[in-house]
Amino acid sequence: MSWAVWRRGGPTRVLVLLAVAGIVWLSQAGVAEAHPVLLRSSPSEGQTVRAAPTQIDLWFSEPPTAAGLDVALSDRDGKAFPVTARIADQGIHVVLTGFPELPRSVYELRWSVVSKYDLHRLQGTLVFGVGLAATANGRPAETVTGPAGTVADVVLGWLDLAATSVLCGWVLVTALLSRGRVDVPSEPMAALRGLAGAFGFLTVFASLARGGRQWSEAAGTDSGLAVLKDSGQLLRWSLREVVLLAICVLLVRQSRLGRSSRAGVATLSCLLLADLVLRAGTSHARGGPLTLAVLALHQAAALTWVGGLVVLGILTARLPGRREGAVEIWRRFGPAAACSVAVLTITGLLLTGRQVATVDAALGTPYGRALLVKLTLAGVLMALGLRHAIRLHPWLVRRPQPAAGPSARAQSLAPVLGVAVVLMAVVLAGTPPARGPQFDKPEAAISRADYQVDDLLITVSLGPNQPGRSLLLVDVVSSRRPSPGPITTLTADLGSTPGIVLRRTAGGAQGDSRWQAAVDVEATGPLPLRIVAGRNHPGPAVVTTTWVVPSGSAPRPVVVSNRPLAPWTAAAASAFALLGAAAGVLLVRRHRRARVAVAASVEREPSGVR
Repeated sequence: MSWAVWRRGGPTRVLVLLAVAGIVWLSQAGVAEAHPVLLRSSPSEGQTVRAAPTQIDLWFSEPPTAAGLDVALSDRDGKAFPVTARIADQGIHVVLTGFPELPRSVYELRWSVVSKYDLHRLQGTLVFGVGLAATANGRPAETVTGPAGTVADVVLGWLDLAATSVLCGWVLVTALLSRGRVDVPSEPMAALRGLAGAFGFLTVFASLARGGRQWSEAAGTDSGLAVLKDSGQLLRWSLREVVLLAICVLLVRQSRLGRSSRAGVATLSCLLLADLVLRAGTSHARGGPLTLAVLALHQAAALTWVGGLVVLGILTARLPGRREGAVEIWRRFGPAAACSVAVLTITGLLLTGRQVATVDAALGTPYGRALLVKLTLAGVLMALGLRHAIRLHPWLVRRPQPAAGPSARAQSLAPVLGVAVVLMAVVLAGTPPARGPQFDKPEAAISRADYQVDDLLITVSLGPNQPGRSLLLVDVVSSRRPSPGPITTLTADLGSTPGIVLRRTAGGAQGDSRWQAAVDVEATGPLPLRIVAGRNHPGPAVVTTTWVVPSGSAPRPVVVSNRPLAPWTAAAASAFALLGAAAGVLLVRRHRRARVAVAASVEREPSGVR
């Protein structure tokens, strides 16, 4: 943006300054939480329990790597206790067992984990008491986290993504110029090829620097290489560096040849798509290949659109006195930009439903606020693009006026907004998504349930119905008098613990009895439960069901809505896809009618003159 345009553009200056201020504020808030977060634990921080726990449970916002787990349990005198850690519940639940019965004391658990997604390390302490208050002043010790993300992470990520966006835009513009005859001098094209090569090497540098920072954090212990292998990032990062180097070699070759062939542009397109797929595999997005494909497509559409704006702005600025050529280039960019915006909107809606749990999560988390700012900037950029489209294609609004290219101010503002959108995308990539158990609705859990099997009414209760040691009570009552036969044995399978033998505690009439056993509840959520009541006649009675152990998380206050957002965003994406397809058909028909009307007016003009 030139100084003259900056001085004249009062609203432009205000918009840019507000965007920069909001981006800086959100980037500071976002990167500080760009780590797996400890959601809750059992025992909880500062809790005093009467009975010694047989296991300790930690729940994180993201799956940690098994190789990066490091835990140490000690009492207030510094005596260490052996402990074994394993990962359960889709990777976010760490279960600690293998320690002896803990005597009456205050204990400190030091833990350290490495995120499976971004290789960031988080560490902290958990203090709880067994028969004693956790601390002398009655307050739990504060959790100490590991090294937080810094602004350098955001800067490197932005350089990486911005350079990739320029490459995507250069490939698109080169492909558009290769179709048909457009009078573009060789000097600007050579300058663009040199710029693309420079940004290609910038991408390699930023990727190496980011990988070095993450790996140094993950390899803080002797298990660093094992962490990289367990996370799968080692292979993805190596493949991505190979792809980036291939891009740089191809760009250098085209720069030396002084031209860009169609085969070279097609090869670059494939390499850039592979780079985006590998980049999506290292993000916080959870899901299968379909989710990663949607994310890669979303990034490709966004970077092509933003990069095209930047490259076209640079190209048209180097074409003084060539207004018609510049207008033709921008007109060719219009359909590609419209398709990119449509794909960006559809995939963005689908990803929002997976990354943001509820409306309240969008309004009350750093990820949600960053997403709202990104959507606002993208909306302003779309409105500016619509204005460009009307100037370039007057037939869209049926105005009888000649086509005109974007104004100088618009050509300067559009790349700035595009760069801001890319920066917000980097902030989102470094911020934990607003999803997870902390946003789930409380489970419909009950501590008592009745089941009817033949003539037996079997009542099951579990207390306190939370992870750890619980008491399983089973009452068996026969509806027949006399009962066909007494209950001789009662066994249960709960979760992954089979063959729990219950003992009789009380008896009533023949066939009526109460049984109990101490069980170790391993996790929250639905657990398979099987009760087998053995008797000689008419045979054993079997109950097979699912028992729900509540998470115990304090319910979040509802501000707007705590309903899942995914069904609504998926429906909106489908509706927008249908509307976009219908709008595309209508625009094609209107364009054909406009061309016919122009051709007819050209044919009538000579006859009128004669």
